[in-house]
Amino acid sequence: MSDSGPPGPAPRWWTGRGRQAAAGTIALVLAVSVAVAVAASRDRAPEGISDGPLLTAPGGPDRVPAGRVVTKLPRNCGVSAATAARLAPGADRDAEKGNVFRQGGPGSCMWYSLDDGKAKCGFCVGDFRNERVLYVDITLSTGRLQAPITEAMQALTPAEPNRAANPDPPALVEGLGEEATARYSAEIETEGAVVGFRVGNAVVSVRYKGWDDVRGRRRTIPEKTALDGALAAAAETAKSMDTAARPVLSPVKNPVTPPLRTVPKPCDTVTDPTVGKVARGAYRRRGSATLLTMAAPAGMSVDACAWNARTSRYSGEGRTRTLTISLAVADERLPGLGTFTATRQFLGVYQNQRAGKSPGTDAFTGFTPLTGPGERAFAVTKVQRSASEGEVGLVIFQKRNVLVEVAYRGADEDVPLTGKRLVDSAYTVAVAVERSLR
Repeated sequence: MSDSGPPGPAPRWWTGRGRQAAAGTIALVLAVSVAVAVAASRDRAPEGISDGPLLTAPGGPDRVPAGRVVTKLPRNCGVSAATAARLAPGADRDAEKGNVFRQGGPGSCMWYSLDDGKAKCGFCVGDFRNERVLYVDITLSTGRLQAPITEAMQALTPAEPNRAANPDPPALVEGLGEEATARYSAEIETEGAVVGFRVGNAVVSVRYKGWDDVRGRRRTIPEKTALDGALAAAAETAKSMDTAARPVLSPVKNPVTPPLRTVPKPCDTVTDPTVGKVARGAYRRRGSATLLTMAAPAGMSVDACAWNARTSRYSGEGRTRTLTISLAVADERLPGLGTFTATRQFLGVYQNQRAGKSPGTDAFTGFTPLTGPGERAFAVTKVQRSASEGEVGLVIFQKRNVLVEVAYRGADEDVPLTGKRLVDSAYTVAVAVERSLR
C-alpha cells in the first residue's frame, strides 16, 4: 500500500493568473534595467576628443621695438689713425685698400705692421723682430630669409664658458654694442684676440694678432696685449656707429635674473584634465617643435611631447586632435646668461614672425602679440601646405630662461580645423604650462 496521497493543487504561478503576474514582473525589471543603462550612458563622459571650455587668447600691443637697421658704414671701420698707429705701427693709413689676399672696401679693414713698420714690402722674407695685424670687418644683414636683426643675432657667436666643448670659448663682454663676446687663442690658425659685437643688423668682428721674436723663435703676443688691442679698436668702431663703446670683460650678464628652479619635462607640464579639454583620450608620444627648433642655439636644449586623439582608426574618418608642447631651456652657464639667452632667442623668433619671414619652407600668418602667459608672448598660425594637413595654431611665450611653444591642430572627418579656435586651444594649454614653471 502506497504512502503517497493524491496529487495536491498545482502551484499558483503555473496558473493563468500566475503567468501574467510573472510576465509583468519580468517586463518591469527589464524596463528598469534599460532606464538605468540609459541614465548611466548619459552620465558617462564621452570618449575621445573635446572642445573646451577654452580660454580666449588675449591680443595686446606690440611692445617689442623694431630695432636698429644700419645702412651706412664708417670710414676705415671707425678706427682712428692714432689707435691704428699704436696697434700696428707704420701700417697704411688707408685700411680699406685691398690686396692679393683680400678685397677690401667699406666694412673690410686691415692694418699690417712688420718690424714696427720699418719693413715696407708686400711679401717680405728675412729676420724680423715682430708683426702686428689688426682686422675689422662689418657685415650688414639684409634679411633675405629672416628679419635682418634675427639674421645678425645668429651670425654672432654667443658667450660659451664651457671649455670642454670649446678650448677657446668666447667670454662675455658688456658695454659694447647690444651684445658682445671676446676670445683669445695662441693656436697658429686662430691666434690672437677676436672681439665680436652686434648693433641692430650689423655684426662687427675685430681681430688683433701678432708675434714677437724671442731668441730666434716667434711667440704669439700675450692674451692681455691681444685683448686690450682688440677691445680698444672695437670701442672706436662702436663709437662711430653710435652705440655703447666702453667694453669690459664680465663674469655675469647684467641684470642677473635667476633661472627657474622647477622646469618639468614637456609631458609633465599639464594634467589630464587640461589635456582633456583639447585632446581627451589621447595617447602620448615624443613630439617635435615647430618654431623653437629654428631658434635654439648652443646652450639651449629643446624637448617636446605630443598627445594624439582620434575617434576612428581609419585615416580621413572621425575626429582627430593633436597637441604638442615644446620647451627650450637655456643653461645658466654664467649668472644671468640663461634668461638673456632665452630673451635673445624669443626676440629673434618674434622679429621673424612680425616681419613675415621664415628660414624654412613653412609659412605663417596671423601674427598677434599677446598679453600673456609669461613675460612676453605671441600667437601665430602655420598655414596648411595641403588639404589633408590643415593649419596649426601656435602660442609662444617666455618665462625667464625657458621658451615654451604650444601647437594645436585637428580635423572633423576630412575637414581640417582652421582659424582662431586653434589658437584659443593652444592658449588654454599654454596658461596651464606656465603655472608648472616655477
